[in-house]
Amino acid sequence: MTLMCAIIFRMNKRLFKNESSFFGKIETLIYKLWEKSFIRFVVVGGLNTLLGIIVISILRYTFDNLIGYNPKWDFVLLWFLNLQIDIPGLIMFVGLLPVSYSTQAIWAFRTKWSFKRLAIYPLSSIPNFILQQGFIYLFEIVLGVNPYVSYALAAILPIPIMFFIIRFLVKPTQKAEQEVPPSIK
Repeated sequence: MTLMCAIIFRMNKRLFKNESSFFGKIETLIYKLWEKSFIRFVVVGGLNTLLGIIVISILRYTFDNLIGYNPKWDFVLLWFLNLQIDIPGLIMFVGLLPVSYSTQAIWAFRTKWSFKRLAIYPLSSIPNFILQQGFIYLFEIVLGVNPYVSYALAAILPIPIMFFIIRFLVKPTQKAEQEVPPSIK
């Protein structure tokens, strides 16, 4: 379904020929909204978030029920600062970095995919990782919320902040775009 919507938006085909009809106006509105990078970012980020929640839930279930291993690592930063890192969150985060970069580059920011940008993309994810781990700790450990609900909240809450960080690292600067010859674009 999502792939079909992306293909339709990419091809700019109209489903409703009469643009003045109710559905034609809705379709026009959707096309106008889809042209905004923030809207595309939210949609693609939502899909990435949903995929992340599914993967992290499977990993947490595996740790809790199949392996029987504590899914938290105690990490002592200084003698007084004892942090906990969620192992399923760490595995999911690292494993889905290429997927996240690819979807953001191709769909959200409509830029050419490159290994160079993929290599620096994890830099944009450091704040997201810290925010997610902090929210998991806050909701699960401090407030006692169900771990699966904590994962969902920790994945959703950083999305608006990450738009600006990811846009800076995924989308090339205007100067870089001008240096590329038009035949390559």
